[in-house]
Amino acid sequence: MEILPKRWWLVVLMSAGILINYIDRVNIAHALVPMAAELKLSKVEQGVVLSAFSWGYVVFMVVGGFLVDRFGPHRAAAAAGAAWSMATAATGASWGLGPLLVSRIALGMGEAPIFPANARLVREEFSPDERGLATAIFDAGSYIGAALAAPLVVFLVFRVGWRVCFVACALLGFLWVLVWCRFAHGLSEGAGARGGHRRRLHLRELLRIARSVKILGASYGFFAYNYSKSFFLTWFPAYLVSERGFSFLQVGLVGVVPPTCAVVGELAAGAWTDRLIRRGVSVTLARKLPLCLGMALAGTVGLTDIATSRWQVVAILSFAFAATIAASPGIWAIPGDLAPSPQHVGTIGGFQNAVANIAGIVAPIATGFLLERTGSFSLALTVSGAVAISGAISYWFVVGELRPIWEEGKVGALEH
Repeated sequence: MEILPKRWWLVVLMSAGILINYIDRVNIAHALVPMAAELKLSKVEQGVVLSAFSWGYVVFMVVGGFLVDRFGPHRAAAAAGAAWSMATAATGASWGLGPLLVSRIALGMGEAPIFPANARLVREEFSPDERGLATAIFDAGSYIGAALAAPLVVFLVFRVGWRVCFVACALLGFLWVLVWCRFAHGLSEGAGARGGHRRRLHLRELLRIARSVKILGASYGFFAYNYSKSFFLTWFPAYLVSERGFSFLQVGLVGVVPPTCAVVGELAAGAWTDRLIRRGVSVTLARKLPLCLGMALAGTVGLTDIATSRWQVVAILSFAFAATIAASPGIWAIPGDLAPSPQHVGTIGGFQNAVANIAGIVAPIATGFLLERTGSFSLALTVSGAVAISGAISYWFVVGELRPIWEEGKVGALEH
């Protein structure tokens, strides 16, 4: 008798991919201090480098979601893992601002299909009252990866230098691709195991998706979530060093705390969502209550100025990050709730993620600009908190009831 059904082991494997994905996404934040010194990058240039990942991520996200629906989530995830690992290795070979930007943009393009692929697999493999926890488990890999990145990258930078550090991170990605190709199909039990029903997504459908008020509201809410999250994935180590007096080595340890709190918050929110649904609460309320509550509490990131010690700052930021990430299970389950069929999940997820990750471009540059103008992170953190609260408002009032955006099989018939 197996301990867990195969599809739950599939989620664990998905989570491992996201874990490595996030190590490769955030490693530059922890290597930025020595990189900036060697490559002579200004504060604004550092902000541009930190945002470059999102340039490629946004540009390729809709295409990535379409490829998931066209070729299936298993193939798309494997191709994504190989692509982002090559880009990570290329980052270590960068000799200036230009090559560094190119490698980071390529990394974003490579990572674009992975979340839509996972969202589709969750829709295919799990019932509605299981999707909250399943989504939380695969997405928790993000923050386990972010937590591991801090000590791992700091250790590697000190021992072998930042260039070799990026090559080592790339090797982890290639190893995951080999494991995924060997086991993923065998762990699928639902439509994914049979390959699903593939068809072309018509331009008319894509335009209707782009005009849906529900999807636009969810996309802005996701944008606000990513804006709030961006600080922790980009400027957080530099903030601790330059404004709060932590040493570079201390950041390697302290940097573990907020992502660890985020994992706890996310898993609790996912389990709470599923429990509400099993108790008869509507999918709409069960998804949106933890999501909106989390994003509203994320506004506490702006309270760091009242802290009287470095450790109070870490506590406030850890709480704010945990609250932010508690919204994630609802955010990534919503494409499955709004999709009229599993064959639309990747495209809807890709569209909302493309809009959302414009924040990944805007937020690091805006933070760098405000930092250079004011000499402090205070205003930047206040703006981040306000944006998070606006996202909660969008999810609650604009998205409305979570139901398919049009009736199954009736492409032109939007539900009212």
